[in-house]
Amino acid sequence: MHIHYFQHDHFEDLGYIGDWASSHNITSSVTRFDINPELPLVESFDWLVVMGGKMGVNDSAEFPWIDDEIEFIKKVIRSGKIVIGICLGAQMVAKALGAKVYKNKEQEIGFMPVYYSPNALNDNVFMHFAGDLTVMHMHYDVFDLPSGATTMAYSEVTPCQAFIYGKNVFALQFHFEITESNAPEFIREITPEILPGKHVQTPDEMMKHINYCPKNNLIFSKMLENILAISTVV
Repeated sequence: MHIHYFQHDHFEDLGYIGDWASSHNITSSVTRFDINPELPLVESFDWLVVMGGKMGVNDSAEFPWIDDEIEFIKKVIRSGKIVIGICLGAQMVAKALGAKVYKNKEQEIGFMPVYYSPNALNDNVFMHFAGDLTVMHMHYDVFDLPSGATTMAYSEVTPCQAFIYGKNVFALQFHFEITESNAPEFIREITPEILPGKHVQTPDEMMKHINYCPKNNLIFSKMLENILAISTVV
C-alpha cells in the first residue's frame, strides 16, 4: 500500500502517521506545496492525507495552488480512495465537499478537550473515541458540516471538530498526528501567530501538556488500523 500526502509548511509532515505507516511497511510520497506544488497521478497512491498549514482555504490570491489542490481532492474523493484531512486538510476536504470555511468566532490554540458525538459510538473508525479527549488545536478557521457528512466530534467553540463522509473520507480539525518529539517544533512555529484569548494557551502552557500526545497517538493508531481494514472494501 502507498500513502501520498500533501504538506503545506516545512514542519507539518505526516508525524505519527509516518511512524504508523513504517511499522506496517506502507510506503509514502509527498507533494510539498511550499516548495513545488506538483500534483501526483490519482492512480499512483492508495490513500491521500492532507496535512495542516498556516494558510487558509480562502487564501488562493496569495497561494494560487490552493484551488488546484481542492479540485484534486474532489477528484480523489470521487475515485473512492481513502482521504484523510487534518486541520487545514480537514478544511480543504470540507471545501471540496461544498461546505463553507470561515474564521471562527475564537481561536483554538493549545491542548483542550474535544467531545465525541453519539455517532462516534456506532462508527467503525471513531468508536474508540467515546467521551472526551484533550488534543492539540492550532486553528483560526472552521467549516460547516458538508452535506451528506456526519459529525463525529465537537468542542466548546467549534461545532464540527471531525466528520466522516461516505466510507472513504475522514476529517479531523485537531492534531492527532503530533508526537511528543515534534510538538515543541509545532509550538515554536505557531508562537508568533498566537493572540491572547479564552481558548488560547501560552507556549509554556502547551509544553506542559505534550504528555497527552502518546495517548492520542495510540487512539489515532486504532483509527488508522480500522481505516486500513475497511479500505480493502472501499
